[in-house]
Amino acid sequence: MNSKYDASSIYQFLVHTPESALRKMFITPQFTAVHFGILLKVLRAGSENDFCDHFYNENFPKSKFNAQEIVLKETFWPLCVTALNQHGLLQPAQKAAA
Repeated sequence: MNSKYDASSIYQFLVHTPESALRKMFITPQFTAVHFGILLKVLRAGSENDFCDHFYNENFPKSKFNAQEIVLKETFWPLCVTALNQHGLLQPAQKAAA
């Protein structure tokens, strides 16, 4: 579960950064173009709240996934968190004021 991170800041970064720059940043031998495609599907499938729900619950929107993507879905979220961490994009979640 990814609730220790601020998914909202990740969403904002991803939607405000050109896709070409994101591709250059994220696609590596570990986080492939197929992984990146899954990330874009999750990002584009709904609102910021939807993205945050998927991120925190490590699940996916009701979208069509191809055979390559289906194979990677089980390991996608841990790899995504690793890729985000490598670029310093994960911020700790803020605790709600009591």
